[in-house]
Amino acid sequence: MDFRLPPDIAAWKARMRQFVEAELVPLERDLPPFSSTLPPEEAARLVTRLKAQGLWALAVPREYGGAGLGLVALCALREALGHTTLWSLARLLGTEPPILLYDCNEEQKQRFLLPTIRGERYGCFALTERNAGSDAAALTLRAQPDGPGHYVLDGGKIFTSHADEADYALVFGVTPPLQDGGKPGITLFLVDMDTPGLQVLRQIETMGGDRPSELSFSNCRVPAANIVGAPGQAFALAQKWFACDRIALQPPITIGAAARSLSLAQAAQVASAGDLGRLALRLDAARQMLYHAAWKADRGADVTFEAAMVKATATTTGLQIVDQVLEWFGPAGYGRDLPFERYYRDLRRFTIAAGTYEIQQFIVARGLIRGYAALNCL
Repeated sequence: MDFRLPPDIAAWKARMRQFVEAELVPLERDLPPFSSTLPPEEAARLVTRLKAQGLWALAVPREYGGAGLGLVALCALREALGHTTLWSLARLLGTEPPILLYDCNEEQKQRFLLPTIRGERYGCFALTERNAGSDAAALTLRAQPDGPGHYVLDGGKIFTSHADEADYALVFGVTPPLQDGGKPGITLFLVDMDTPGLQVLRQIETMGGDRPSELSFSNCRVPAANIVGAPGQAFALAQKWFACDRIALQPPITIGAAARSLSLAQAAQVASAGDLGRLALRLDAARQMLYHAAWKADRGADVTFEAAMVKATATTTGLQIVDQVLEWFGPAGYGRDLPFERYYRDLRRFTIAAGTYEIQQFIVARGLIRGYAALNCL
């Protein structure tokens, strides 16, 4: 079994690392401590540079004008992005639109998917509610039919990242049973942010640079033409998003951040060889787990439980490595001249977003109890 990255993916990763070192790392001190957004003109310049270097839409399928790279490649690209504290600009880098947009019908793709791929529109993901996070079955936002062609949404969403900048939201709501005696279902709506009744109530200050939003839906009328898939059948879509997110978003960024931190510690000779080796062992174990899960996903396997294992292992391991390196550097590590304090604040969020360690542990345990061979390497 060949554990090396395929040559083409390794080349894409190297090019992204070069871009990170040349274009993003020099800008790290320009980003305010509690912000994840560069000035619009600077962000536009970076997008232009990415497109010029062929680093745009790499994970977008070829049929939509992209390079068609899979999840392994996406993890490699994001691991490279993790080598800068400006990793949050990944959403501007055109590596991929929200994965659920590929489940749109052709008309919806023209309005949402294709403009997103071109960088003309940007969407946010509105799932979490005050009492419903990783458990999509506990959602309370109601979506009631209103005449033959519309639904009315009422309720709220919270911790929706970048909603203040988005053009549209992917909103999960509870719809009535499709037949008498049935159970309510979860339905996914594409909702333009300027739709009457949708309001960004506030941005939530956090310990990191992210400022997620609280959204209110009050008599918010949405066309039935904006439903993704079939009404009441979006629970599987939510799980699909979770599986992809738990593999390809937080873990590779975390691994990249931890790798950079260890490299800086080695260069500064702030730790013994034994201590460096101890953390390097843990980092490589998390990396191997990540790419194994991505490899299985690219082959069409159900990776629900692998995704949970990767999310739990990579995010906690990466955070612990950054925390240890910060301490090795002493007061300098705690200061903002080095990247560790920002990494620590951002990576701490990764241990919570898309499900905490305890939630991932429960998912794995449930799979084992049900007879799923989660430890089968194939």
